[in-house]
Amino acid sequence: MRITHVSDTYLPLLGGIEAQVSRLAKQQAAVGHDVEVITTTPAAPGAHGVSTAVEDGVTVHRIAARIPGGWPIHPRSTAHVTRRLREAIARGEQPDVVHLHMGVLAPTVQGALRPVTRLGLPAVLTVHSVWGGAWRLFAAADTVARWSRWPVRWTAVSDMTAEPLRRLLRTAGAAGDVAILPNGLDLGAWRVPRTERRARPEGSAVHVAAAARFAPRKRLLPLLAAIADASSRLPDGALFATLAGDGPQRSAARRFVAEHGLSDIVSLPGRLNATELKRLYARADVFAAPSPEEAFGIAALEAQAAGLTVIAHTESGVAERVVDGVTGLLVPDDGALASALLRLVAEPGLLDGLLERATTPPSGVDWPEVLAVTEAAYREAAVLARA
Repeated sequence: MRITHVSDTYLPLLGGIEAQVSRLAKQQAAVGHDVEVITTTPAAPGAHGVSTAVEDGVTVHRIAARIPGGWPIHPRSTAHVTRRLREAIARGEQPDVVHLHMGVLAPTVQGALRPVTRLGLPAVLTVHSVWGGAWRLFAAADTVARWSRWPVRWTAVSDMTAEPLRRLLRTAGAAGDVAILPNGLDLGAWRVPRTERRARPEGSAVHVAAAARFAPRKRLLPLLAAIADASSRLPDGALFATLAGDGPQRSAARRFVAEHGLSDIVSLPGRLNATELKRLYARADVFAAPSPEEAFGIAALEAQAAGLTVIAHTESGVAERVVDGVTGLLVPDDGALASALLRLVAEPGLLDGLLERATTPPSGVDWPEVLAVTEAAYREAAVLARA
């Protein structure tokens, strides 16, 4: 199968969309598909122009412009995408499907969607981000362009991200539903042997871990406040936390730790690679995902695959993989975080029970399962294109 992915953002940028599109393309290439990616993300900061390279078995076409701030935007990206697809059709090498990946602001994908359908190519669009109030802007655009009626297989990475699109399609009276194409993970590669508490360098404390960018929407500063609150009501040595990641709020996090005397119970090691994260999860018990804006939560999934239980916001995509009180704890707001941490330390048997059930990894997210549902969406897109 010839598969063309179109995504404004891609590696070397680091984020949910970038990670998932690159991993999906690599997995598809590994099972024998002919896979290419078209992106406006440059290969390196400051790079510009049109280039093609093979990266991990995937042909990556980059259309990069010099944009202030380094944003992955090109003023003529739609024309580039359309021309490349027309040339492939002329050679008899047209893609069997064009898979477009959309956040909120994705000018290349949003501009290319109509040309793709006009060329008669099967089209799948996946929503990777939380739209929030932006769905009203898309609804307003639909009253003019009627894009909800185009022959596209609409998909999203979670029910949370699918709901605004479903609401819009219902409002527009458009046929069809939004399928869920979850992010994938090699679950076996993330399963790590657990280190018993008494053998950990952090001591026998309940160890809470987080891995995220230190940015406001990730809610790591409120998580630190909850850790400070909970630890003040617990015996010394009962709780320890490692918050991995980098970003604009990391300096504020370091100041908070110093000002509240948390240096002995909070570690801020910076950004960790996959190997380092696995070592962290081997000696941790709980993964904290406090943000309601997690569309899917690939970092939380990695921790779940490693056998950790999870504290997540009730309105996040992570919550869709958590049964409250059975496989993790769900909290409605920042204020409930401290209470959840207290429960995990002080409530007899709670954490041990959660960890015992966490030995069964989430279903539907291992790569063979994700590839199967993705190819099913591709077949459905082909039917829509023929119709």
